[in-house]
Amino acid sequence: MASSSSNQATSMQLDSSDSLLIKGRTMKVEEDDLIVQVENTMDFISLTQHDCDLTNYLKYQDMDGYFKMLNGLTYENLVKYFWVRAEIYDKVAAKVEEDQMVLINPSLEGKTREEMGLKEFTRTEIRSNIMGIPVTITEEVIGRACRRNVEGIFQWNLNKQTSTWKETVYDTLFNGNAKGK
Repeated sequence: MASSSSNQATSMQLDSSDSLLIKGRTMKVEEDDLIVQVENTMDFISLTQHDCDLTNYLKYQDMDGYFKMLNGLTYENLVKYFWVRAEIYDKVAAKVEEDQMVLINPSLEGKTREEMGLKEFTRTEIRSNIMGIPVTITEEVIGRACRRNVEGIFQWNLNKQTSTWKETVYDTLFNGNAKGK
């Protein structure tokens, strides 16, 4: 497979409103060199056998469905294709985009993103494509995949739990603050 040519992209018109974007690779790692961990993403049976039973914590946080989903089907080739073409679109990338527009057309200096013809920056995104179809991952997408609100839920009253791992869980997940926020 040929080496990446970085951020090259080719656009093909599908109809009057949609277009296919064949995005270039953003990393030098070959897709075949990536290893996608799919088996036993979280092996709770093994953890329990080693006196690390976290199932009560997960059930209390209503996260057991999420971990069952993680152990579902994974399309490894699509995952690899996505990640070698992924890029982060954040405040810095949005600013670079604005600066490029001003370099092309200096009269845009001081204008808003909308006046420049750019979409408003609202959140950080992971952008890529699969077979020319743009795919964006945001906090909202991750929240929906976890079947949770983006704001999340924090259950701090876990004192009823008697696990020997209670302090480790607090230290790791809650920065040692049992009451948390």
